[in-house]
Amino acid sequence: MRKLMMAVTAVAGLALVSGCKQNNVESERRDVAEAQQEAQRETAEATQSAREETASAQQNAQEDIASAQRNAQEDIASAQQDVREEEKDLAEAQRGQQEELAENQREQQEELREDSAQGGSGTAGAAAAATSVNGRVLSTGGDSLTVVDTTSNKQLKLKTNDQTRIMQNNAPVKLDDLTEGSQVRASYVMEGKDMVVRELTVTQPAQKKQ
Repeated sequence: MRKLMMAVTAVAGLALVSGCKQNNVESERRDVAEAQQEAQRETAEATQSAREETASAQQNAQEDIASAQRNAQEDIASAQQDVREEEKDLAEAQRGQQEELAENQREQQEELREDSAQGGSGTAGAAAAATSVNGRVLSTGGDSLTVVDTTSNKQLKLKTNDQTRIMQNNAPVKLDDLTEGSQVRASYVMEGKDMVVRELTVTQPAQKKQ
């Protein structure tokens, strides 16, 4: 009987030990499963975070590119506007110069007509007709100058008097101020055998010799 009790006790102890081991195995399995779930969750979070950072970086890069393109387009538009304004200013300046030149020519023609009318009233009752010539100055001396008619290539000796007006750059100058080679436009009348200049305009001064 005693031996039977010892055997039963031994079997019960073995069963208890076996149950404890099974409990430990189940606990370890749960720990492993929880660890795997945690690892998967952390991996998913890291992947999502990386995707979000990549998307943000791409968006920032696209915004920077778009901003740079807008700035470049604005700079180009501003430069084009500056060019258009400069062209407009140049056109206005050219129109102003043309209008001023036309006005000067009208004034000169009017003065020539008045001078011709006044000069002709005292010349045997006949009006003295003014003649215009474009030429190049050969020489000056005293009250006269010699020019070469650019149309006929003939030399003309012109006289001047107190009524002669000599203009250069819209300002009056003296006969001695004219230089050889200057291009001029002269209006003169015949007084006897002399060709007397009423008005002479320097259209292109001679280049100074180096």
